[in-house]
Amino acid sequence: MKTKEQNKLVDKVVEQLRQTAIDLEEFQVQMALGKAEALDKYEEIKKTFNLFIHDSQHKINEGKEKLTELHTKFDELIVQLALGKAESKEVFIEQKKKLLLKLHDLEVSIKTNKTLNSMYAFLLIEIEKFKIQLEALEQKFDKNKEDVKHTFENAKKEFNTVVEKIKAKYSSEPEETQWEHFQNEISEAFGHFRNAFSKV
Repeated sequence: MKTKEQNKLVDKVVEQLRQTAIDLEEFQVQMALGKAEALDKYEEIKKTFNLFIHDSQHKINEGKEKLTELHTKFDELIVQLALGKAESKEVFIEQKKKLLLKLHDLEVSIKTNKTLNSMYAFLLIEIEKFKIQLEALEQKFDKNKEDVKHTFENAKKEFNTVVEKIKAKYSSEPEETQWEHFQNEISEAFGHFRNAFSKV
C-alpha cells in the first residue's frame, strides 16, 4: 500500500513538470520575440542550470549515501557549464555536444541506480528542460521564425495530457514499480516540446 509520503512525491514531481511547462513557454516567448540574442540566452541558461547542478550536488553531499561516481559526473558537468562564453554558433555547437555527452553520463548514472530513481526525479526534469532549451537555441541560429505559438500550444497540451497520465499511473501503482519507467515517460512528455521547438 502506498504511503502519504510516496503520494506527496508524485504530487511534487507533477507540480515540477507543470512548472517546467510554464518555464519553457516563457523561454519560447522570449526566443520568438527576440528579447535576447541566442548566444546571450545560452550563457543565461548555462548559468541557471549550473546553479541547479551545484545545489543538487550539495544535497547529495548532505545525504546518507556517498555516491562517488555521481559526484564525479556532477563535477565534469560543472566544468563544461563553466566554459568560456560562446562567441559564435560553432563554439555553441561544440559546447552543446560536450554538455549533452556529460548530461547523458549523468542520466545513465541516475537511471541505473534504483535508489536514485525517485530521489532525482527532479534532476531529470531539469536535465530535460535544459536539453530542450539548447535545442531551441540551436534552432534560433538556423531559423528566425516568430509565429510558433500554435505549434507550441499544441505541444503544451500534449505535454499536460502526458503529465496527467503520469500522475494517475504513479498514484495507483505499487511502490516497487513506482519509478521503474519514470524516465521514459518523462522523456515522452518532453518529446512534445522537443518536436515543437524543432518546428520553429
